Amino acid sequence: MMVGLIVLGLLQSISLPNPVVNGHSHNDYLRARPLMEALEAGMCSIEADVFLIDGELRVGHELETAKKGPTLYQSYIAPLVEREKVGGRLGKDWPEVTLLVDVKADGVAVCEKLEEMVAQFPGTFSTDDSVSAVRVVVSGDRPVDMILGSDEGWLALDGRRDDLGKGISVRRMPLVSIDWGWVGYNKNVDLPAVNFEKAKGFADAVRSEGRKSRFWGVPDRADFWGLMGKLGVDWLNTDRPAALREWTLKKDM
Repeated sequence: MMVGLIVLGLLQSISLPNPVVNGHSHNDYLRARPLMEALEAGMCSIEADVFLIDGELRVGHELETAKKGPTLYQSYIAPLVEREKVGGRLGKDWPEVTLLVDVKADGVAVCEKLEEMVAQFPGTFSTDDSVSAVRVVVSGDRPVDMILGSDEGWLALDGRRDDLGKGISVRRMPLVSIDWGWVGYNKNVDLPAVNFEKAKGFADAVRSEGRKSRFWGVPDRADFWGLMGKLGVDWLNTDRPAALREWTLKKDM
């Protein structure tokens, strides 16, 4: 409990920098300082893998590690709720931030618990019609019918390529993600034309519907971050938030 209070106090007190609006903190819970490190680096999308264990949502990549891990509430929900908002956002000039919850199993049960949790805090978490500081988006074992069938839309959907063209609202499916391996080439940043056009075609199709695109499994290096920009990919997937921030600042000078 004392550790949780310290984390809350630190997050409340830090002044956030200008946001890196396309920065996605992949597997954020693996950092030495989950959530805080990402926000201090300006990341506007943050990912946590989740299991439902003994009635609680716990964070971890594998079931056995999640059993010993912190709860989603302790690590992410409570700190985000307790942070003093700036004009309804987490920081000055910050957009609505994405909390990407990657459900590892039992999608319906997890999302029932998750929806119940975030619905208690409308001042922090968004719905379809009410934009607050954070939008919760569900990836992994997605209960698609449940998420799309919700009246209020406390949870949104991380779409897949097959979800495009179905007329799903942008608020209910703001993001579409795909494995970089689908592009079919991963040797270096100089993609053959056919692979470049395949990747760009995906990003273009997502953008044409007003959504944001993301590849996972991309080499976590500056040359590939630059490639994502050339392809028109919206989110830059990284395990190194501070390095991505530094690269972004240098690139924009």
